Amino acid sequence: MQRRKLRLALALAGATTLLATIVPATPAAAANATFQAGTLNIYNGLTQAQFVNDLELITSKADLVGLNEVNARKDFLQTWAANNGWWFYAPGPSQAENEALLAKKSMFDVLDKGSDFICDTNGPGDVPPARYNNWVKYRHKASGRVVFHLNFHANASIEDNGHPVDIPRTQCAEQQFQAIKDLAGRKKDEGQVIVSGDLNVDFSADRAVGYAKFPWQVFEANQLPNLRSIYNLYGEKGTGTHGNRHIDYIYFWKRVEDFQLMWMTDYRIITGTNSDHNGVVADFAIDIIT
Repeated sequence: MQRRKLRLALALAGATTLLATIVPATPAAAANATFQAGTLNIYNGLTQAQFVNDLELITSKADLVGLNEVNARKDFLQTWAANNGWWFYAPGPSQAENEALLAKKSMFDVLDKGSDFICDTNGPGDVPPARYNNWVKYRHKASGRVVFHLNFHANASIEDNGHPVDIPRTQCAEQQFQAIKDLAGRKKDEGQVIVSGDLNVDFSADRAVGYAKFPWQVFEANQLPNLRSIYNLYGEKGTGTHGNRHIDYIYFWKRVEDFQLMWMTDYRIITGTNSDHNGVVADFAIDIIT
């Protein structure tokens, strides 16, 4: 009986060894944490009640939030953030205050922040304000990783079905797109990079035309590493973020696979806003430092 059991044990051990040589071991999945990043251009003509509704809608669905057109409500946003457990950054002058950044204090620590002046088309007539790219450097508490959030708003009326409109504010927007690309390229050496904002260029039209100084060519139509948008990775959901146009974006700096520490895993368009824009929220997974 004992010899029979021994022979059976040896046979099973041999079979297990043979199976291990045929079927490679499955590598252990990297431990990661998750969070959401959102963006919303809240129309500056809303009533206070409408504004608060939109603010609470987007902040209920994301942990990092970029806002546009909010400089007139900076004081309110500072108080709201302090009372609700959020970091808030919207630096002067007033034109830069339009592009605010929010982050949940329970999930992020602030390490650094800054604002870059890009261009100003002010002159005779009705013209848009000067443009700034604002950014905050955070430490994501659950993973220990550094995450940069860059937020901006390009000039309106710069695109006609993917083609640039030949006016000064289009040239300003072209400068801003390249400046965001350059800023993301500098920050990616310090941590993971997310970019949000109203770009005022429709994704489908931009990709179809491929104008060299618009977002598709500057950010996406080239090899990695580079910025990649929600629409590039997961398609254009819904009917649009501003009418039938997909002009509100979230990007992240996508690296070659061996060096990727953060991934965009999905996104959704947030409807039900009072603003003339829908919001966007993207899901992220990030490796935990061990």
